[in-house]
Amino acid sequence: MSFSHENASVSIGIVFDLSGSMTNKIAKARSAVREFLRYIEVQDEVFLVTFSDRAQQRTEFASDDTAVLNELLFAQPNGNTALFDAVAIAVRAMRKARNDRRVLLVVSDGEDNHSRFSERELRRVVEETEIQIHALGIHDRGPGMRHTGGPQILEDLAKMTGGEHHMVGDAGELPGLAAKMGLSLHDRYLLGYRPTPPAVGGKWRRIRVKLPAAPLSYQIYARTGYRVP
Repeated sequence: MSFSHENASVSIGIVFDLSGSMTNKIAKARSAVREFLRYIEVQDEVFLVTFSDRAQQRTEFASDDTAVLNELLFAQPNGNTALFDAVAIAVRAMRKARNDRRVLLVVSDGEDNHSRFSERELRRVVEETEIQIHALGIHDRGPGMRHTGGPQILEDLAKMTGGEHHMVGDAGELPGLAAKMGLSLHDRYLLGYRPTPPAVGGKWRRIRVKLPAAPLSYQIYARTGYRVP
């Protein structure tokens, strides 16, 4: 068993919803990304994926947030919500990351209704990575909105990877939450152990991290498992 604390450089992917339902929330959502990225450091890097009818990587990795914020400044919401595809594209883009610590921030107000990737396929893709997923969701589903899968899978992916998930009813809450998440970007604890008995390759192993006698104000964010190489 081993335990350590480190301040690590981070490779960051922003996954941003540009579907039509984001029209009246786009300013607060942009502000949330800006607040999250206020805390990037010299050795960090960041890229942007957006999604509506289709998902696309809008910027490559860069050492500052200029390209990401410029893209978001002029982007206009429209169309449907290919959320699953966007997360899958961001995971693939992380293969070029130069830092071991890798984080995705997903900002969305809707549930998936236009992806080629299924929920099951996306879960499998995420299971095979060491990427931490943070998610900010805006819950304002109105009459006649018919979507499937979004907020629940975002919560599941965040929990699975040790990330935070916040679902808010007011987009005005997003910047403050994003700032708190950004503050903890570089701070992490590493807990290592050797499983007994040794696991078979390809098998999903569940893990549970507990803090004995932890105060109620403490929240533990840790992976819920890993897929054996």
